[in-house]
Amino acid sequence: MKKIIVVMVVLFSGLFLSGCAPQLRGETVNATVTKSGTLTMKVENEYLLKTDSEIVNITSNKINLDNYLKSKISVTGQFSGSTLYVDSITN
Repeated sequence: MKKIIVVMVVLFSGLFLSGCAPQLRGETVNATVTKSGTLTMKVENEYLLKTDSEIVNITSNKINLDNYLKSKISVTGQFSGSTLYVDSITN
């Protein structure tokens, strides 16, 4: 009986602490970011935005990015993995 209680306490403690991990490390989840650069090319469903210091994979469910190919733009959105999902765009 004691083994079951100990296992349950350890299991619930692990689940609780794993949910707190991003806040303990000071990470911001789903932060909105803005990137500026030239929209250079389309690769399947993603586009490549070349900034001064990096190349960012971007896509959008709201905006037709084909209209901005080869243009200098600023995009605002949130990252999911290594892809920036664009919510708004300015020239």
